[in-house]
Amino acid sequence: MADHVRLLNNEEVASLVDVESCFGPLETAFRDLGNGNAASVRRHDVLSSAPAFNAVNSFKSMSGVVPSLDAACLRVDSDLLRAPGDEGDTRREKLTKSQEDSVRIGKENGLLMLYRISTGELLAILTDGEVQRLRVGVTSALAAKYLSNPDNRRVGLLGTGYQADTQFRALAALWPDISARVFSPNRDHLDEFVERMAKVTGCPVEAAATSDEAVESAEIIVSATNTLLPTIKPEWLRPGIHINCIKKQEVDLAVLDRCDRVVVGSTGDTVHVVVGDLRYRKLNETADGWWKHPGHAWEGYPFLADVIAGVHPGRQFSDQITCYIGHGTGIQFAAIAMTAYQRAEERNIGYLIPSARFLQPILQR
Repeated sequence: MADHVRLLNNEEVASLVDVESCFGPLETAFRDLGNGNAASVRRHDVLSSAPAFNAVNSFKSMSGVVPSLDAACLRVDSDLLRAPGDEGDTRREKLTKSQEDSVRIGKENGLLMLYRISTGELLAILTDGEVQRLRVGVTSALAAKYLSNPDNRRVGLLGTGYQADTQFRALAALWPDISARVFSPNRDHLDEFVERMAKVTGCPVEAAATSDEAVESAEIIVSATNTLLPTIKPEWLRPGIHINCIKKQEVDLAVLDRCDRVVVGSTGDTVHVVVGDLRYRKLNETADGWWKHPGHAWEGYPFLADVIAGVHPGRQFSDQITCYIGHGTGIQFAAIAMTAYQRAEERNIGYLIPSARFLQPILQR
């Protein structure tokens, strides 16, 4: 039994795991899930008003268990969300202290509680920011591995923000000879991102003036934006192309109807619970979308875990148009958190709290 519970912050997690180290644990976790040897509880979001900040509080939870990794993990997160603009606009942003000094929280306010299955004990508590974007980026790259044509190397990337970074770095780790054209409406962000990605990955990366230009010759289109409107145009879809999206709003029915194979990231869409009458209804994702329409309901599409496990086919022909729509699953957090914890144990990284502080002397009769 562990004598201590290890606390790991984002900086420490970033020193312990990177995109390369996440591929093996994540692929194992998804294969186990597809074979029925792992389990994931779908994400639940409780939305309630935060009037002092003209925002909405989103309290999120999700969990996953991967017995082969001896890992069970609960992720909890409390965010202040705002849709900027007079009409609710078309983006959703996390409100942080860097935006308004009166806000007490930072960019990421989530925690991961990692347990060892074989003993039931709490091993570690990790901040979730670095794990969050690693699990999204590496999972998207795994989707491309199973769904794109094997020789696809030209990437059209939409977005240069928090998630776009690991989206491209994970693809470059999988295929070191890829190249990318990138578009963002923020030119300063775009130029900085292009320069940084070229330096970090060693791959050719160039800026595009428009989204159409970014995808003009792309074999893989990646959308990693914070918009609540579709980013992928149906006229971009040519035979053999593959699409990665980090969320469901980035595609619409016109795109889905042109795809030969659509795969989604998890076994269930988010469950939303709304407390009271939210002023900013734009942030309430219980509104109708393609994911609720008959014939296109979320659970009607095959899951990535089933494709990785070989239970459901991925790409079958070179000219198929394929699409992966990302969505979180608790096994991702379990796999990466356990990897980070094991390395932290080996290197003695983190802050230790005696396990007794978390135990309760309750006599069970």
